[in-house]
Amino acid sequence: MGVLTVVAGPIERLFGNSSIFVIVLASLVSFLALAVVVNVFNQLLFRNPHEPPVVFHWFPIIGSTIGYGMEPYKFFFDNREKYGDVFTFILLGKKTTVCLGTKGNDFILNAKHKDVNAEEIYRPLTAPVFGKDVVYDCPNAKLMEQKKFVKFGLTTEAFESYVPLIVDETTNFLTTSKWFQGNSGTLDVTSAMAELTIYTASRTLQGREVRTKFDSTFADYFHDLDMGFTPINFMLPWAPLPQNRKRDMANKKMTDTYMEIIKQRRAGANKDSEDMIWNLMQCVYKNGIPIPDLEIAHMMIALLMAGQHSSSSTSSWILLRLAQNPQIIEELLAEQKRVLGGDLPPLTYENVQKLTLNAQVVKETLRIHTPIHSIMRQVTNPLPVEGTPFVIPTSHVLLSAPGVTSKMEQYFPNPDAWDPHRWDKDAVVTGNGDEDPAEDKIDYGYGLVSKGGASPYLPFGAGRHRCIGEQFAYLQLGTIIATIVREVKVWNEGKKNGIVDTDYSSLFSQPMRPAKVQWERRTKKEA
Repeated sequence: MGVLTVVAGPIERLFGNSSIFVIVLASLVSFLALAVVVNVFNQLLFRNPHEPPVVFHWFPIIGSTIGYGMEPYKFFFDNREKYGDVFTFILLGKKTTVCLGTKGNDFILNAKHKDVNAEEIYRPLTAPVFGKDVVYDCPNAKLMEQKKFVKFGLTTEAFESYVPLIVDETTNFLTTSKWFQGNSGTLDVTSAMAELTIYTASRTLQGREVRTKFDSTFADYFHDLDMGFTPINFMLPWAPLPQNRKRDMANKKMTDTYMEIIKQRRAGANKDSEDMIWNLMQCVYKNGIPIPDLEIAHMMIALLMAGQHSSSSTSSWILLRLAQNPQIIEELLAEQKRVLGGDLPPLTYENVQKLTLNAQVVKETLRIHTPIHSIMRQVTNPLPVEGTPFVIPTSHVLLSAPGVTSKMEQYFPNPDAWDPHRWDKDAVVTGNGDEDPAEDKIDYGYGLVSKGGASPYLPFGAGRHRCIGEQFAYLQLGTIIATIVREVKVWNEGKKNGIVDTDYSSLFSQPMRPAKVQWERRTKKEA
């Protein structure tokens, strides 16, 4: 009783005349201070030797979220230097274990489905963007079936038909778009390429009818959908934030657009051509149930975003890098004249494959500007990490960062330099990422794919969830760039040599806006 009197006396004198606000504020500050002290002592005194080291952080729940979110690659490399290839950090209250290097990529991306799960991680993020019952908002077996259905549009025969369509969309864009009026001007690269890649992806992957529904406003819808991939939506996808309201409105607009087309076709519209919607309308799951119309609409949104999103970002980076290195533009045009002929015949699937430097520009840009910096999986069974005493518990999330290996000196000398010629056949590059034809292949339910996890170059992931549109992306990007260099030249404003920073605010990294370059139309003599 005497102790309480001694303690209560000073507290009463301190707060006796204070307002409720001051008392609450003081209590809150005291609570936060105590939480910080307990959190720090817990890290220093109670480290579990059987789990990876935890990145030091002051505040619980917040942990390392801010540092990781602002500059993920700096965060990865800094902590790799401190803790090695395997370490854990706190991301929005969740223990997230990072496994770097080629072994780390393989460990996570080729882990068995019974041990790790992508659906639990990505469902809250993707369901409001794509719609319900598709991609990660359904059992994995159903997702594998959905991937098999959409491979209808990813065959060599389909690719052969796509090249003229991509060329036509690109040349039309270069003559009619607001970004290319007159013979020269300033180009907002990210906005222009977002619009162009919607046109090329919709015309090829989804057909003429879908393409006619799209105009420049759909680029805004896709931007709104993209902002639904912000990190906070891992925890609060339902939050009434401005970007979430825009995301939901964009999803409804896109869904309504596809549902209108499907409804007309169900009512007896003439089948004037085979396209993805017709294909999906005829597909049946293994349980005998045809794909419901709403699922078709949501699959079409997911397919278009998959075909447009990484291509939009990567094509923007390519143009920005070409503007920084205008001599490469002239090399690309010279290659076309040398390989295809001085009269520059129309591009085809076959002759685009012959443009080696053109392909290397795409490949080098994907290396240095990997579209997705973090690939996550929920641990569902305790996972021992080979060569370490660590066992990853089911309370952790695993994070693979393939972009880290593509920036490592041991695989790519002078890794921060954008150099398409590093992929030349006579260039000395250790483990340059070319796929080994002898590498193990596996069928997850949608056709044979390379496991691919041991490569330092994995811009499209590996394993069960490797992007099935990888070859389409290379074709789309290669054809767009080959067409652009025939028509225009680009360079940095004021002949500057720099390049914009990367925007990591979304799950998909992209150039920081505004990203502008100068352009000039080629004369007939130059072309």
